[in-house]
Amino acid sequence: DVALTKLELNKDYTLKNILYEFGKATLTESSKEVLDTLHSILVENPTFVIELSSHTDAIGSDAANQKLSQDRAESCVSYLISKGISKDRLKPVGYGESRPKAPNQTDEGKDNPEGRALNRRTEFKILKS
Repeated sequence: DVALTKLELNKDYTLKNILYEFGKATLTESSKEVLDTLHSILVENPTFVIELSSHTDAIGSDAANQKLSQDRAESCVSYLISKGISKDRLKPVGYGESRPKAPNQTDEGKDNPEGRALNRRTEFKILKS
């Protein structure tokens, strides 16, 4: 989806289907396929410098989610580096649960699995083109 639109500076783009095992930062094979699309964008645009960020839902402590999200962002960056992208063009950032896209709980205080799923995401934004 991302490759079909004009990419804008400092706009967050969610990479759909970047998945991890629960509580881990290891990329799945299907996640690598999604990152291969981002790799192609970076190859086609050799001046792009991006922030690659990871986000969690609110399950677990703030500190654990911060570390997990940082580890996940670094896992994505390491994969792109292994494919030949310079580390100088990639900034991994973990935001933990600090930037939710949806409520983790309903208005009644119950668990909101759909909201939590939206919050568990990996994004990128172009910092320099």
